[in-house]
This record gives sequence, C-alpha cells and structure tokens, in this order.
Amino acid sequence: MFTDSKSNLSRLFQLRQELSLAINRIIGYSDMIIAEIAENQDVPYLQKLEQIRASGKELLISVNTALEPAILTGDWQNLQEMVNNTQLKSQWEKTTQLVIAQSQQLIPQVDQNFMLEVEQINRAANLLLQEIQGLIEVVASEELLEDTVLDIDINPLLDNFSLTDHQLAEASKGHMILVVDDSAINREILAEQVEAEGYQAATAQDGKQAIEMIQTGAFDLILLDIIMPEIDGYQVLKWIRNSPWKHIPTIMISALEQIDSVVKCIEMGAEDYLTKPFNSTLLKARLGACLEQKRLRDLESIYVKQLAQVNQKISQFNNCLQIENTRLSSELEVNQKLQKMLLPKEKELQQIEALEIAGFSEAAAEIGGDYYDVVQHQGRIIIGIGDVSGHGLESGVLMLMVQTAIRTLIENNETDPKRLFEVLNRTIYKNVQRLNSDKNISLSLVDYYDGILSISGQHEEILLIRQGKIERIDTVDLGFPLGLAESIADFVFETKIPLAKSDVAILYTDGITEAENSQGIHYGLEQLCAVVQQNWQQSAQDIRQAVIQDLRSHIGIEQVYDDITLVVLKRK
Repeated sequence: MFTDSKSNLSRLFQLRQELSLAINRIIGYSDMIIAEIAENQDVPYLQKLEQIRASGKELLISVNTALEPAILTGDWQNLQEMVNNTQLKSQWEKTTQLVIAQSQQLIPQVDQNFMLEVEQINRAANLLLQEIQGLIEVVASEELLEDTVLDIDINPLLDNFSLTDHQLAEASKGHMILVVDDSAINREILAEQVEAEGYQAATAQDGKQAIEMIQTGAFDLILLDIIMPEIDGYQVLKWIRNSPWKHIPTIMISALEQIDSVVKCIEMGAEDYLTKPFNSTLLKARLGACLEQKRLRDLESIYVKQLAQVNQKISQFNNCLQIENTRLSSELEVNQKLQKMLLPKEKELQQIEALEIAGFSEAAAEIGGDYYDVVQHQGRIIIGIGDVSGHGLESGVLMLMVQTAIRTLIENNETDPKRLFEVLNRTIYKNVQRLNSDKNISLSLVDYYDGILSISGQHEEILLIRQGKIERIDTVDLGFPLGLAESIADFVFETKIPLAKSDVAILYTDGITEAENSQGIHYGLEQLCAVVQQNWQQSAQDIRQAVIQDLRSHIGIEQVYDDITLVVLKRK
C-alpha cells in the first residue's frame, strides 16, 4: 500500500498557507506605515521599513514559486528537488531573521502611532521563522515521497492528477465579500473600499440576515462586526464554525478599545481583525492575505479530492491484485499437487524386486525445479534425477516436461542414451526458446539391469558404497545440460558399473550439498559421504532418513533457498 501521502500533502498545503499569510502581514503592515510617512523623507527609519517590505516581497515570490500547488501534487521530481534544496530553505531563514532583527530595531525608533504595526511585523516574522522550520521537518520526513510497497505503475493516474483550466479559474475567480455591520454608514464605507480593491461586496445589517445570506450565497470572505443587536458577532462566528460554511475566512470588525473581544474571536476561529475607523492600506493587506489563504484551501480541497480518487483507484488495483494472487495461489497449489502426484510412491517402489529405492524431494518454493523418477520397462529399472536451473513456476513446468518426455520415450522403447538425450534435448530446447527463457537442466539417467548400472547424462557426482568404502563417479563427461544447445548428441556418453548385493548408490541434487547453516557453511559432499558411510548397512529408507535428519540439523532454522532431492538405491 501507499504511505499516508494525503496527510503529508495536507501538511505541506497548510504550511504554504501559513507562510504566505505571515509574509503578507509583513508586507501589509510595512505598506501601511510607509504610506503614512512616505511624504516625509526625513523619517530616519523609512529606509529600514522599505528594506523589510522588499524582504517580504522577495520571500513571497520565492515561497510561491517553490511551493506552487502543481509541484505539491503531480510533479514529484520538482518536489524532490525542492525537498533537497537546503540552500533555498536556509535563504528563507536568513531573510526572515533579518526582518526580525530590523523590526526589533524599529520598535524604540518609530512613533507611538506605529508601535502596534511594527510589533505585528515582528510577530509575523517570528511566526514565519517557525513555519519555515516546520517545513524543513515535513520535507525531511522519509514518508513524504515513499511509493507503494506494491510494484504498480500509477503514472497514468498521476498524469491526471492536476488542475484543469476551469478548476484554476474557479479557484482564482473574482471574490465575493460579505460585509456585516449594524451601522449603515460603516457598511457603505467598507463595501466601497472592498469594491475599490477589485472585489464584489454584499452587505448584511445584522447577524440574522448574515446567517440567511451565508446559507444562500457563495461568499469567499466575511467582514463581521462584533457588537450587533439580537445576534452578535460572537454568535454568528460560532454558527459559522459549526456549519458547512466553516471554510469561509472571517475578519472581525471592532473598535480599538474592543481588542480583548477581538482576541476572543481569533481564539474562536476568526482569521484576522480590522479596527474602526478603517485604514484602506491595512484593509487591502488583510483581504489579500485571507483570500490567498482561502484560495490555497480551495486548491487543497480540489487536490485532496483528486488524491482520494487516486487512492480509490489504487485500492481497486490492490483488490484486483488480491484476486489475481488468490487465483495464482490456486494454480500454484494445483501445480504443486500435480508434481507430488507424479513422484514415485513408496508402495510402487517397494514392489521393485531387484533394488531397494527410497526417494525424497522438497521444493524451496511452491513449485520445485528438481526432478526424479523411477520407470520399470522390460525388466530394466531406469532412475532419472535432474535439476532445472532456478526454482518456481517456470522451473516446475520444465520439470514436468522432462518427466513426461522421458516416460514417453522409454515407453516407446527409446533407451539408447544418445538418441534419448538428443530427442529430449531438442524438445526442451524448443520449449525454452518458446518461453523466451534462459533455463537449462542438468540430468542423469541410471539404468539398472542384471547387476549393472549404466550411467549417462551430466549431473552431480554419484556416490557408490561397496562394503563401507565410497567411490565417487563423476558425470561431467557423460553429457551436457539440456536446453542450452539445439543438439547435444556428440556430448552424450555412457559408463557401466557393476552393483553387487548390498551395494548402495546415492543420487542427489545440489540443494543438499549447498544447503547453508546460520554461519553460511555448506552441508557439503564430504558430510553427505560421511553420513552414508556410517549408515550403508541400513535399509535404503533408513539411509534416506539418516541423511535428511542430519541435513535438517545442519540447516537449523535457516531458510532453504534451493530444492532438495535425494534418491537411495541398494541392491537386495
């Protein structure tokens, strides 16, 4: 599944809003003071205020560029670059710290009339610094850009994860602002100032009318007076914050002496406040900051909806994968059962008169790539053992091909090693090419007849135990891996070895000799020889049991990475 990208993106959007809001306050308050003193060029702190305003504008451009909404959603590469751009975030910190220092220096210098505004600049800059540091913490989180644990290509979904021109236009359309004040003069003045800034304005004369209008209109911001008859600003604000329209930012209107009431409103969820009489510069700054914040929230809402759609698609993908995994598991289970069904049965082996034969085969995966079989044909006992490179479904399918092909050839009296291996190899080679696979098979056939073992084909060494002494028969020069070349007739040879009564022959795959313990040490051919040598006088079944028990003791709790097959022959 995917990490909680929705919550991380929401945090980034929120941080972007907070950054923009704090910066707009720095610019707005600076603009307001500069507008008041601009005509007096002799003011000693004018230059410092202009520097603060310039720093604010520089920060706003940089933040809006780096955290542009499309980057926060669809353009993951650009987001990664922004995340890793420590120089950019350090520059933000440096510029903000400069504003903090300059505003602190201004506090004892400015006129008493501007003291509150300079303090607001300082407070906004300190808040901005905290938000920048918060941004660094968010983008440093490893969860931010993690993908899914499932190997799914969701690029087609992400290609659609962006805003249309219509959605962008809706998010940036002309804003409608509701002015709520019981004073007709105040409503008229404020509405005119709002419209002078390029916005549309509607008015309500009291709290009751405001609530009715909010429910029927589409407002982007509310300017709300505190002291009104019947339903006051507190009650309206409380209603807004508990209604479906709680996303609409609200700026409280109050007289300067009602500052405690404003603080209460801010705590209740108001975005900001304006004091009476209204200052046009301050109004412009407050409206711009709050509407920008709402615009970003609207964009976030659109992106979150799109993200929910992507997550829904991913959930559908996961459901499909679960269904597919269930289907594949069922098919693997069928193949696994089929493989086990085709292995020689104990009862079948016990009916062989000349030899005791005990076999063991265990797959490392659901489907094994090891092969062994015992075929009786016209008085002969033919034992095959092989190993398909790798394991899993593809190897298992090739193993079934080998088992079926060998039995078919033998039943059709094709027992000459050269011809049998040549036909078998051509069949496997063509199928490997058809599968576009690089698999190959090492295979030996042991043909017992009248006390003689005829060995052909290349596989692991065969162990022969005579009166407790071990002889190792190398098969490297007796054949060639199946499936590597179109023809192998020139590489196939046969060797004949007598098998006296009580003699033992051991056939195995490299899953036994290469099995590792917790120290990474292989079980090894020497250990296999030692166990067989200690138990050669036992029955074939007991020898098999001794080897497998010793092998499991060596492996312990370690994972088995290769199929394990063992065949024990003992002449009666």
